[in-house]
This record gives sequence, C-alpha cells and structure tokens, in this order.
Amino acid sequence: MRNFFRRMSIGSRLALIIGLAAIAAFVALSWGLSSSSARALREQGANSMRQQTRQFTDSVTLFDQSLQQQSARFLKLFQTDALAPPFVLDPTQTVNVRSTRTPLLMDQRGALNMDTQRVDDFTRRTGTPVTLFARTGDDFVRINTSLKDAQGERAVGTLLDRSGASYRALMEDRVYSGIATLFGTPYITRYEPIHDAGGRVIGASFIGVDITADLENFKERVRSLGVGENGYFMIVDADTGSILAGGEHEGTSLNNVLDADGNPAFAPIFQGQRGLFEYRLPNTENARRTTYFMQYPDWHWVVAATAVNADIDDQIAAARNRFLLIALGLALTAALAVYFMMRRSLSHPLASVQGMAGHLANGDLRQRLDSHRKDEIGSLVGAMNGISDGLRDIVSRVRQSVEGIGHASSEIASGNMDLSRRTESQAASLEQTAASIEELTATVRQNTERARQGDSMAEEVVASAREGQQRLGRAMTTLRDLDATASKMSDIIATIDGIAFQTNLLALNASVEAARAGAHGRGFTVVADEVRRLAVRCSEASADIGQLIRHTIEEVTTGNAHIQQSGEQIEEITARMESLGVIVNEISRASEEQLEGIEQVSSALASLDETTQHNAALVEQSAAASGHLDEQARKLSEVVRVFHLPA
Repeated sequence: MRNFFRRMSIGSRLALIIGLAAIAAFVALSWGLSSSSARALREQGANSMRQQTRQFTDSVTLFDQSLQQQSARFLKLFQTDALAPPFVLDPTQTVNVRSTRTPLLMDQRGALNMDTQRVDDFTRRTGTPVTLFARTGDDFVRINTSLKDAQGERAVGTLLDRSGASYRALMEDRVYSGIATLFGTPYITRYEPIHDAGGRVIGASFIGVDITADLENFKERVRSLGVGENGYFMIVDADTGSILAGGEHEGTSLNNVLDADGNPAFAPIFQGQRGLFEYRLPNTENARRTTYFMQYPDWHWVVAATAVNADIDDQIAAARNRFLLIALGLALTAALAVYFMMRRSLSHPLASVQGMAGHLANGDLRQRLDSHRKDEIGSLVGAMNGISDGLRDIVSRVRQSVEGIGHASSEIASGNMDLSRRTESQAASLEQTAASIEELTATVRQNTERARQGDSMAEEVVASAREGQQRLGRAMTTLRDLDATASKMSDIIATIDGIAFQTNLLALNASVEAARAGAHGRGFTVVADEVRRLAVRCSEASADIGQLIRHTIEEVTTGNAHIQQSGEQIEEITARMESLGVIVNEISRASEEQLEGIEQVSSALASLDETTQHNAALVEQSAAASGHLDEQARKLSEVVRVFHLPA
C-alpha cells in the first residue's frame, strides 16, 4: 500500500487526501446529524408517550366528570322524588335491620329504615342503586338500599368503612364522589350528607352509576393503543399494583416484575404523580425499555405507556445509515471533481516539467517550456528554463577549463615523481642510522640493567649485615640476662644451704629432746634422724648446683666476649658494603642518564624517519593524485562532450 501511494502522482495524492478529508468531514457531519436526530427521535418518542398518556387521562377525566354530573343529577332526582325533608334522627328508637339495631331516621313521609319501596321504585326507573345511612355515634350504618350483594340480598345493616375517603368527607360535612367496586361491580359513587333542622349531619344518601361497560371500553382502548412497533399502554391499580388492562403482564402485579439487577422494575410508578424512567428486564427480548406514567388518583389508577428502546434504536440506525449514504455520495462526488481538476491543473504541467528534467538529465540542453501561468507551476516552469540556461553556460565554461587543467596536472605529476625518488633515498639513509642507534641503545640499556642489579644486590647484602648485627645484639642481651639469672640462682642456693643448716640444727635439738623424753620420745627420734638425713642431702645437692652454675657463668662470659668481637667485624663489613652500594648506585645513575640521552637521540631519529616516511608517502600520494587528476581531467572532458549545446 505504501509503495502504491509513492508511485501515485502528486495530483492523485492530493485528490486522494482531499477526498479522504471530504469523506471524513461528511461522515463526521452525518454522524453529528444522526446523533442529533437520535436525540430528537428519543425526545419525540418520550413526548409522544406523554401526549398519548395525557390524552387518555383527559378522556378518563371527562368521562369521570360526566359520570359524576350524572350521579349528582340522579341523586338529586332521588332526593326530590323519594325523600321529604326535614329529617329527624331519633337514637332512642331503633329498627332491627338484618339483626342490627339501627337508630330511627325519618322524614315527613315516615321512617326511612327499610322503606324499600322508595329505593326500589327509583332503581327500577333509573337503573342505579341508592342507599340511605343513619348516623350512630361516629359511624354511619346502612338502613335502606336497593343494592344487592352476591347472594341477592340487600346490603343493609353494615357500617361505612372509616378508612374510606367517603367517610372522611361525610364527617367533614362534604360531598364525596369517586369510583368504587361494590360486590364485584364498578360504580361512580356519590355520597351527600343528610342534615336535620339544626344543620347537624345525621345521615347520608348514596347513589352509584354502573360503569362496567365503560371500563371495558377503556380497557379495550388501552389494549389497542401502542407505542412504536412493540410498545404498549397499561392501566395499573395504584393500591395493589395489579395490571387492569394492557401490556404483556395483564392480570399480574407489577410488584412481581424485576429488572436485570433483581430490583422492582416499576417501583417509580408508585413513588410519584408522573415521570419517565428506563429499565432492563432479564431474559426478555427487547429488554431495554422506557416507561412514562401518570397517576389518576380519583380512580386510584396509574396510566403508563411503555416504549421498547429497540424500536427507537432501529429508527435511529435507519436515519444514521441514510445520512451516511448521503454523506458518502457527496464525498465521492467531491473527490472525483477534485481529482479531475488536479489532473488538469497540476498533474499534466508537472508531467511536462518531468519530461524536460529527463532531457536535461540525458545532456540535452536545447529543451525549453512555454507557460503563461502566474502561479507556482508557472514559477516552476520558469525555474526549469533557468536551470537549462545555467547548465548551458556552465558546460561551456567547463569545456574551456578542462584543457588547462589537463596540461597543469601533467606537469605536477612529473615534478612529484622526481621528488618522490629523492625522498625515498633520504628515508633509506635515515633507516640505517636509526638501526645503529638502536644497537647502541640496546647495549647501554643492558649495562644499565646490570648496574641496577648490582645496586640491588649491594642493598640486600647491607640489609643482611644489619640484620646479623641486630641478632648479635639480641644474643648479647640474652647472655647478660643469663648472667643475672645465674647470680640470682647463687643467692637462692645460699638460702637453701642456710635452710638445710637450720634444719640440721633443729633435727639435733629434736634428737636431744627425744632422748630426754625416753620411751615417749622414740618416734620423735626417728623423725629427727630422717629430717637430718634430708637436710644433709639438700646441702649436698645445693653444692652441686652451685658448681654447675659457676661453670655456666664462665662459659657465658667467654661466649659474650666472642660475640662482641663478631659484632665489631660485622659493623666493619656493613660500613664497607654501604660504601660499595654508594659506588654502584652512582654507576647505575650514570648508566640511566646515558640511556636517557641515547633514547632521546633514537626518538629524534625515529621522529625524523617517521616524518621522512610520511613525506615520502605524501609525495607518492601527491604523485598518484596528480596522475588521478590528469585522468579525471580527461574523463571530465569526455563527460562534458555529452552535453549538446545549441548552435
């Protein structure tokens, strides 16, 4: 690929680069447009879900309002036709209503407790059930109704649920209207308080409009609505989380639907009035989804619209591909236009310049190009014509100079050959002189080395003599120590003789005392005899030792005298050897000075020989260079003849 790019012309390269830049720019532009369109499509999808949800909620609101108005009219009609105020509540009188004691509630026409004809006539005419409540303490008890339970019996004798919104409204003396499911049937209900002459709330009237068919219509409508290709709408019970209609989980509770992380996927639905959130379901096709929800608290509903993100992603991919194809087409068109423009305005003129350069390279200096362009290409053509003119002038001058160079180089070569011969003769003489100096240097160096060896040996002999003298001194010291020790031993022997004499006297005294003791001193007599004999032997041994010590002292004195004589002789030898060492050292220094001088002469001759050899080599190189210059001059003349000049 790199070689192919190198073989391309400049125009083709520029066209390729500009085309690639245009493609990159258009692709980046299309990518930006596709990204903005993707955001717009996502926002459009979210707005569509919001709009459809609001429309559906608005339709439910309108339907609820119309039913509430209808229930208000029906309840007003019932109150007008079946009731005759003022009303009176007598807690002291009770009526048994299905085993429940209820307070008596009356109007001008009589007791209302279980007066079923009033409620039944109205229900037959309008098809809407009604109920009357009597207040007992803080409760409201059903005393009359046309509403039947699952067993077909009237739903009387029961209390109104205190946790309901209707109970709170009645206790606050307000009208309540809302949806409620009674015995499996959905109704739009309306509760209005009943007052006595003093304005106190003593009961309530109720009417319910059956909306079963209408709710089914709403559910079918929700099931038919869709968001994109795979999206859907749902109606969710806000209290239980069960799906009343729509979606793929209808009939189940949203509380049981978990996302990919194991968390309740629809938890935001029960945490706000309205909102938009995304989630991902596990192990489900098109798992990524977006849901918009809106609470309808009057009916305890949540209306939710769910869009499958893959539908929007497909639209985004289609839009992106469309933009990319358009951008690619525009980029290719621009690249082709640039390519043909570059070939016409750049490649063809450069090819002409290249052809002229080829002629110049082959020595044809007669070529010229005509151009009237004022841009860089025109400047390049003018420069090529200038190069041709300059080469013609240069070649003409070179041809004139080559002949002069050839004659001068021949004369230089002849002179260099003569100088080379004389320099070689001088170098040979210097080599012979250098050889003689080297032999003399070797002889002097040998003498110097022997003088150094004699000096070293003299120093070793002097050192040995001094060491012998030191050893004789130590021997004399040792003999003097032996003489002192012998004197001390004589003193010790005298002491031993004194002890032996005293012991002998003590033994004699002991013998005398033992003789005086008679028979009791016989043992002491024996001991005294033994001690006397030991004293005699000690005296004899000390006499022998004293004689040996006196003989030893005499011999030590004689040896000391001999050693002193030997020390004096060694000192004399040492002095003579030192004088000899001084003489040998002076001879050695003189030899070294001679050697140093001869080496300096030898070094000077070697330097002179090296210089002469170098000069000879330079002369040879100069001669060779002169010959080579002469050869190059001839070749240059032949090369210059290649150029063709105009006549």
